[in-house]
Amino acid sequence: MKERRKKPPAKRKPSRETLKRSELRRMPAALPRAIASRLNALAARVLHVSWTEGLLLVLAAVSGLVLVQGTLDWLFDLPRGVRIFFLVADLSILGFIVFRFGILAWQRRLTPDEAALCAERHWPGLRTGLISAVQLARRPDGSPALVTAMLEKTAAHITKTDLRPAVGWKRLRLHFCTMLLLVILTGGLVAGLSPKSLILLQRILLMNVPLPTQTIVTAVSGNFLIPTGQTIELSAKATGVVPKSGRVEVTYEGKRPEVVSVSPKASSPDVFSLQLANIQQPLTYRFRLNDGRGEEWKVELLHPPVMQEIKFDVTSPPYTGLPPAPLSPGGLTLLAGSKLKIAGRSSQPLKSARLVLTGKERSLEIKPEGPARTGFSSEIDVPKAGLDGLWIELKNDRDVVSQNNTVYAVQVLPDRPPEITVAESQPEKMNLVAGQKPRLRFDVHDDFKVQEIFLCVQPVNSLGEGEEPNPEKAKQIPIPVPAPAAGLAFDYEWQDPEKTGDWAEGTTLAYWIKAVDNNNVTGPGISYSSPRKWSVVSLQTKREELAEQLRKHAESIKDLSGTQENLRNEMGAMLKQEDKK
Repeated sequence: MKERRKKPPAKRKPSRETLKRSELRRMPAALPRAIASRLNALAARVLHVSWTEGLLLVLAAVSGLVLVQGTLDWLFDLPRGVRIFFLVADLSILGFIVFRFGILAWQRRLTPDEAALCAERHWPGLRTGLISAVQLARRPDGSPALVTAMLEKTAAHITKTDLRPAVGWKRLRLHFCTMLLLVILTGGLVAGLSPKSLILLQRILLMNVPLPTQTIVTAVSGNFLIPTGQTIELSAKATGVVPKSGRVEVTYEGKRPEVVSVSPKASSPDVFSLQLANIQQPLTYRFRLNDGRGEEWKVELLHPPVMQEIKFDVTSPPYTGLPPAPLSPGGLTLLAGSKLKIAGRSSQPLKSARLVLTGKERSLEIKPEGPARTGFSSEIDVPKAGLDGLWIELKNDRDVVSQNNTVYAVQVLPDRPPEITVAESQPEKMNLVAGQKPRLRFDVHDDFKVQEIFLCVQPVNSLGEGEEPNPEKAKQIPIPVPAPAAGLAFDYEWQDPEKTGDWAEGTTLAYWIKAVDNNNVTGPGISYSSPRKWSVVSLQTKREELAEQLRKHAESIKDLSGTQENLRNEMGAMLKQEDKK
């Protein structure tokens, strides 16, 4: 048994909706040429009438809008914002007319079917023959011979008929008259009031020109964008008829306008100015000179950033052994060589910040920190001198800097060198024999730690004429330090003075105690005791010195004994006198 072949599915005829979208505007190929040309002419007439109507409405609208807006601007001196609104409205109206009568009319131009119906409505005698011919030419139904005969009959009837009068021009008469009236009126006013009318046209097109008055007011100062509390000068120039005085209308935010009289400057008679001090509120102002009215200008305030928080932390030099500590802003007492960290927060996002150090008059740039850029921090090394204060200047994103910045006083404490106290029993001058070992008793104290001790000796005989002993040029003998400490007591015996080569009979040595602290940042701190002398003498000279000391001691004892005897005698006499009484 043979397998049957499946028939391909029959092609679906396009629906009317599909036909309207794709083919409806195309003239059927089978339609006689006489009918097609008449229908095309009718569709073109409809489109031309719509375009002409749109053109008339555009001319009428332009004339009317110019007339109305020019009059309002002349009477009320419309600000730029209102003129922008009017211009946008004008363009919207004109755009709507162009779209409605131009673009939309083109998109909805008559199809052959619609043109046929339009003609049949105008000429009822056509009945439905014309529309039937169009539809049969597109989709012939029934006998082809009958369809052809009907199309030829309709073509023969329509050949002698012009379908364009179905759409007349009479309905445009009102539009034409309205347009002509407005154009003549507007054109006459523009020509008659020239050049003032031309200036009004420029203002309608948003050109920044003043109203055409006898006195033209030209801004000199314009808009202001200032920090709070600043003093400003409002000024304007008069061109044309220059009056002797004028007025300024100042309107503070939320208040009624104030009118202030102004006079011209002595140096510039055509320039009028007004000074406003300590501006605390936003405002607007406008100059009125003679019949001229200036533009309205704004004075806007920029609020400077304010320091909301500031902290100081000090890190002392390592040699001090002190831990980091916070400091009060009112008591910045710092040790030289410390590191001062400054951290704070602003009320506004910052573009930059600047740390200003007074005394040395230098500044450091600080970068904002944090996601909101309101924080900042910096660290400085505290110098030995030249720093007596600091303050921080903040700048926000609009380049407004902080005002009345607090100056924080700084007191820098230097690291004091060690203090040397020689025992009272240590004489200023001392005679020793060559075999003796000098002995020193002294104490050394420092703010933190004493690091090194030296005995400095210099022969006096080696000095030139007029030269004074100098510890920096002397020989330095280290004195052992058990361990660095803030306070040390020494009872030191110089064991080998003869190694210096200067310890010999007849020599006089100047000597000092030298103390060095552990300041390895700004120091070290070095101090010297007051100079003293050792003289190396012979044994005989030393014996004579000792004998003289003994003699003086004996004399002092004798004097003391005589003094005591006299006191006893006086006391006895006083007691006898008392007994007699």
